[in-house]
Amino acid sequence: MIKQFIKRIITLNIIFALIMTIYRIIFTFYYSDWAELSQYFGDLVQAFVLGVRYDCAVLAYINSLVTLFFILFWFIGSQKLFVKFVKSLKYYYTIFFGCIVTLLCIDFGFYSYFQNHMNILMFGVFEDDTKALFSTIAENYPVVWVGIGFILIFVFVYVLTKLVLEKKVIGYYIEKTKIHIKIILALVLLCANFIIARGSFGLFPLGVDNAEISTNTFINKVAINGIYTLQAAIEARSKQKDRDYIAKMGYSKDNMAKTFADFLNVDVSSIDKQEPENSLKRTTKYNKNIEEIKPNVVFIMMEALGTDLMHYNSESFNVLGEFKKHLDEDIVFYKFLPANMGTIGSLESAMTNIARLPLSQFLCQSKYAYNKYFYTGPVPYKNKGYETIFMYGGNAGWRNCTAYMPNVGFDKVIGEGSMPKEYERNQWGVYDEYLFDYILKTLGENDNSKFVYIMTTSNHPPYSLPSNYKQPYPLEINEELKKDITGDKTLSKMRFATYQYSCQKVGEFLTKLKNSKFADNTIVAITGDHNFWNTFSYSVERKLDEMSVPFYLYIPKKLRPDSKADTDNIVGSHTDILPTLYNLSLSNTDYWATGTDLLSDEAEQNIASNCLGSIMTKDNFVIYDFASGKEKYYTWNKEKPREIVPAEQNEEHKNMVKHYKSSVAIAYYMLQKPEKETEK
Repeated sequence: MIKQFIKRIITLNIIFALIMTIYRIIFTFYYSDWAELSQYFGDLVQAFVLGVRYDCAVLAYINSLVTLFFILFWFIGSQKLFVKFVKSLKYYYTIFFGCIVTLLCIDFGFYSYFQNHMNILMFGVFEDDTKALFSTIAENYPVVWVGIGFILIFVFVYVLTKLVLEKKVIGYYIEKTKIHIKIILALVLLCANFIIARGSFGLFPLGVDNAEISTNTFINKVAINGIYTLQAAIEARSKQKDRDYIAKMGYSKDNMAKTFADFLNVDVSSIDKQEPENSLKRTTKYNKNIEEIKPNVVFIMMEALGTDLMHYNSESFNVLGEFKKHLDEDIVFYKFLPANMGTIGSLESAMTNIARLPLSQFLCQSKYAYNKYFYTGPVPYKNKGYETIFMYGGNAGWRNCTAYMPNVGFDKVIGEGSMPKEYERNQWGVYDEYLFDYILKTLGENDNSKFVYIMTTSNHPPYSLPSNYKQPYPLEINEELKKDITGDKTLSKMRFATYQYSCQKVGEFLTKLKNSKFADNTIVAITGDHNFWNTFSYSVERKLDEMSVPFYLYIPKKLRPDSKADTDNIVGSHTDILPTLYNLSLSNTDYWATGTDLLSDEAEQNIASNCLGSIMTKDNFVIYDFASGKEKYYTWNKEKPREIVPAEQNEEHKNMVKHYKSSVAIAYYMLQKPEKETEK
């Protein structure tokens, strides 16, 4: 009987879901501090509910083939085939659910070591000294008993499945059913399986990002299961290309002193051959005002805050809103390159103080995510007693940030799940105005000096605006602008509106800050992660406009440098932001970085570059293709200062390419150099 079969399949899956829930309960009580966790009882309940969704999604994937074959044999109508199909299911479920339970057990052990669910480090078993690793496991764990335990898991699943599905299996028969009833039921089963596997009715399917529901990080780990994190690790691994960037750039691991000498444009004899990275060490000057003020540093990376659209700003097409008066009042570098044309690549590079590796997996989703490095952005601030905070307007679990950012040096990782529920949200997170309010709230929480690194989300597809926002300025698209738009005109209008919204709200934030108690003790840096997309097309001559983002600086009066930077000519990139901030906010402090303080005398000779092969100085431009190694040479157009024109190769072009190649090789070298003692 078909009804009986469906009931038994559902019963079996309920049992499987209960087993996974029991595992979650054991996991919670074994690894948690219950006294602390009891304060988050509501969040814990939510975590278990979300956990059931994750578990059911895993089971739905397993059941997808069962559903398809059941429908097939039901439509064929063969009693003999149907019974054989039912009998085969005990082997199917034994293999798949046996593997699920085994993986959960492995995840339990993995967590005990790494304090995290299974991730990309699982692949280290095959990359490390595998023989030595298994030898260590054999010495520390009862491998034989563990092996027997895994076998018993499969035996248990086999017996359970057979008991539930095959009791009186002879009683299964395919009754005659009208074809339209069969079609309707088949569609219902397929849709139910699809929805449960998707785990969500929202825009996006259930993923590892959705596990961030509480300010308590352990509760977030209770919600997710190791199967999901393993799947994410496998996907990340399949995309990861960890080349030998040192060799690729024409250097040798045995002579890294030459690489650092080329990068710094110094004689190789001045580089320590044993620890060439020490040539990147700098010390900020003693500054009495900095010592007294110990300023907060707020570094905001805004979604798609490209420079190009700013040049179209006018009274009738006002995309800058309240941000404009601050751009006019303070320091802004406009010849400025993002590290990448994707959010996470730029975010990482700005925070690691090294170049982004071309065509590589993102650090936060690679094996490097689980190392701690001595040169990363927050470290000098931590060494000076600062509270270091990473704040994201979206889900903090995005791109593995909850695991990666603490290793970079952040004391706290805050996402939308930690923010008030009444904050209005879009598909990506809280709207910018709420995020900026939360920043001000965070600055005032205690008397600690803070380094806060923020990533916004509002200016991102599908380009929505909060219900309370009334467009304060006109966005009239004139004929000249209309000609430049190559994408969908309707989409462009919404794109411009969200850009205006983000600029207006960051402008309001700056106004509030400047009129508050934080005006004299807080430095604010603002940049974009990349230029906006899908609106304009760009010729090679407009390469800078295609990529550029601004770098804005608000500096309290007592901390401003004596000389004014030549922002019209000085070029920079994301790796230059932190060295600039260190020298503005830290006194007599060591730091390691490949970037330049853009307010220093050295900035006039700066070479800016990114992983897409754009390299520029105040006089020249080079486009380097990493895959082919081909180079194209340009100089700035004197009549149109933001455009480039082809040029014959000159000595500076050669030096620019050398600088770029050595920066990539150095970045790869530095990633192999975790954990070094730093001076405080």
